[in-house]
Order: sequence, then structure tokens, then C-alpha cells
Amino acid sequence: MITLAIAFIDEEFETRLLKCLGGEKDLIIKGFMVMKNVAHESDKGAAFLNKIAVAQPDIFIVDGYLLRETAALYLPLIIEFTRKCSSMRTIVIGDRFNEESVIAMMRVGARGFLLREHLDADIIKCIRVVARGELWLSTKLIGRVFDELIRDRYKKLPLKSPTGNQLAKMKGISKREMEIMALISESLTNEEIAQKLFLSAKTIKTHIRNIFEKTGIRNRVEAALLYIRHRQENES
Repeated sequence: MITLAIAFIDEEFETRLLKCLGGEKDLIIKGFMVMKNVAHESDKGAAFLNKIAVAQPDIFIVDGYLLRETAALYLPLIIEFTRKCSSMRTIVIGDRFNEESVIAMMRVGARGFLLREHLDADIIKCIRVVARGELWLSTKLIGRVFDELIRDRYKKLPLKSPTGNQLAKMKGISKREMEIMALISESLTNEEIAQKLFLSAKTIKTHIRNIFEKTGIRNRVEAALLYIRHRQENES
């Protein structure tokens, strides 16, 4: 069972999200708030955050706009809330993100970043990935965020952007391996990929090892980033 708290400013979005969650029996909503006017609904927001702090849900799904507006107006309240809910993981949903804001939110506990346009297709996968303690980024964000991470001040991190040589080596990737890289970029596990492609997890593991050897990448994050860059190159 995964428990959720949800806060938005948009009733239409509320309807979409509840429809997505409706068929998932193991996802339990412990609190839901639609806060249309952040500046004039501080009492409502404070009461909701206190309720959530007591309930201690596994995941807090929050509208990025609401998060920014609330943090700007009620920073002490937000700091106290995050202190009380240190074990809770946050998913932020927004129209757009910039690299610096994503990294800043990661540092204070956000673990999922989902674009609104991907809500219907990806919210369930995002929740399950974040609940496992992993990071979820909408595919459009992965390249930009990890490019930012590997700038000079982040050189110590074991990540690297795809090189021209690695992009050229994608010509040697088979159709099946390309399918697997696409699914890796969606944060699917080996078992989930195997189920989707009607193969064994052992076969998927072998394919991934071959992908790493052919391209010179070292981990699944770099596999996702290489696939996305390759797709962008071929779409342009």
C-alpha cells in the first residue's frame, strides 16, 4: 500500500488525477486540497499541511505553481512541514521546469518531476518509482537536468553526458536493444521491461550488458540520457 497526499490549484487537474488513480487499489489518498487563491487561503493551507504532517503519507503530490507560491508566502510554515515529514517523498507536477529549480528541489526531498502533459500516461509509474526510493524525471527533463549536474561544480558525480562517439555507436544498436533503451528511459525495471516485451529478466539483463559494451556507457541513467539524445538527433 502506498499512501498519498495531493495539493493543487486546479479543479480540472484534480479530476484528471483522481481518474488516473481510481483503478489502483493499493494507492490510498490520505488528504486532498484544491487551493485556488494561495494569498487568501492561508488558514486552509496551514490546516491541510498540519493534517498531512500527522498522517505521514508516503508520497506528497503537489502542483509546482502552488508549491512556489506557498513557499514564497509561507516559508516558515513550509520549513516546519518538511521537518515533520522528513521521510515523505514529494512529486512535483508542472507545465515546465528549469534545471536549477529541479536540483534545488531534489536537495530538499523532491524525488519526482512530472510534466502536466505526461500526467495521464506516467503518474502511476512515477508514484511507484518514487515510492521505491528512486528518482523520476519526465523524459524531456532528463538531458537538461543531468547536463546541469555535470557542470564544473558537480564534476565529482559519477555521470557523464553522451559523447559524439557514443552517439555514433548507436548505429550498432539493434531494434530490440533500442526498445529496451526506450523503456529504461521511462524508469522501468528489468522485470517490468521483460513483462512488457514478453522476455525473461535474464534476457533483458544480457541485452543491457550488450548495450553498455557497444556504447561505452556505465549505468542506466547514462543509457536513458544517450537514448534521449539519440532520439533528439534523429528528430531534428
